[in-house]
Formats: sequence, C-alpha cells, structure tokens
Amino acid sequence: MDKKPVMGHNPLGGNHLEGAKFDFIPYTESGSAMKDSAKKKKTPSKKVVSYYLEEELINEIRTQATSQELSFSNFVGRLLKKALKS
Repeated sequence: MDKKPVMGHNPLGGNHLEGAKFDFIPYTESGSAMKDSAKKKKTPSKKVVSYYLEEELINEIRTQATSQELSFSNFVGRLLKKALKS
C-alpha cells in the first residue's frame, strides 16, 4: 500500500514560531498577567448575614446608598465599620 502525500504541515513537527514577535497584539487587562496579579490580592472573606430592620430604616438606607452610588450591602458594611470605630 502506497503512502499518500500529506497536505499541510505537522503541528508537532517543530516550532515554526521560533523568533516570532507578537508585539502588535495590544495588552488588555483580561490577559493572563492580570489574572496572576489578581490571585495575589487577598480580599476579606465575606459571609451572608440575615437581620430584621424596620421598613423605614431600610428605605432610608436604600435612599442614602443610591445617592452615594453604592450597593445596599456595601453601604451597610461601611455604616457598621464606622459605628464600630467610634
């Protein structure tokens, strides 16, 4: 049986990209270098907590959080930290 000639190249046959430069590709924050640095940062661990508050208080917290462009939980966390420091 005769061997048929192969069309194309064998990607495992050698390193055809040796010496190639890819500096034309722009750096993006979603690249692997950014992912590695993000792994090194340690953020405080968080847990879910349930508590009961009066509706008026909840509405006021939501209003204040919205005016400061913060999420409800972020605003509550800041309030609690501030209260604990004083």
